[in-house]
Amino acid sequence: MVTALAAAGAVAVLSGCGWSEDREAAQVASQEAQLKVLMSTADGRGAEIMGQIPASEVGTTVDTSSIELTSDFYEEWPKYYVWSQTVELHLDGPRTPAQVADDLEPWLARHGWTRDTGHEFPPRTRSFTRYYRWDGYLLAVEAFTDPPPRAQAVRFAIVTPDTDPDAPSPAPTTGSGES
Repeated sequence: MVTALAAAGAVAVLSGCGWSEDREAAQVASQEAQLKVLMSTADGRGAEIMGQIPASEVGTTVDTSSIELTSDFYEEWPKYYVWSQTVELHLDGPRTPAQVADDLEPWLARHGWTRDTGHEFPPRTRSFTRYYRWDGYLLAVEAFTDPPPRAQAVRFAIVTPDTDPDAPSPAPTTGSGES
């Protein structure tokens, strides 16, 4: 009898561990799928924004996009994605970084981005940053205002929502479909 109870207890413990591991694996798989959709959406929205700067004005573009951990405790999940591009305009180009940021604002509004002035700081000596929100995403547009011969740069960053271990993967959203 004692052997049977011990065996039953071992099966219960082992199956409980298996269930927990299965649940954790399912959560990770769900978050991986969520992250792919979030990344695709940010990349699509970012491409739309980049499309508003004519190639003839662009000198170089630096991509510093990355996947980040939400936790400061080095836990593997949840994560979020930061789509990040720095565009250096031609020094003799038709627009300054500030003009690019100004010209982009009405386009962003038409495409669902809402300016979040409540989180903005006064302009700094060499740059200013504007924040916009859309469907849980945060966009930062930083325009560097140093005159030539300093680099004429605009930095864009789209931060996605965090993945959620208890939520199903979101439906893909790549943007407005308009230019």
